[in-house]
Amino acid sequence: MLDNAGPRSLMKIYCACGKIVDLDRKEMNLKKSLKKDLECPACRNARISREIDFLNGVSDKGIPIEEG
Repeated sequence: MLDNAGPRSLMKIYCACGKIVDLDRKEMNLKKSLKKDLECPACRNARISREIDFLNGVSDKGIPIEEG
């Protein structure tokens, strides 16, 4: 929604990589309520890439998934 765009719809977060970024307040509040880490887009993309590579390795090479 464009009517919600503006400084009040953004939330500053400090990412583990050291970046301070403005992200959507509603999305960040949802992630906080789900006890998820708040991360900058670069860290989020890197994490997703690692997860995809891991899952591809599991399906392609038969790597067992450790439960825990």
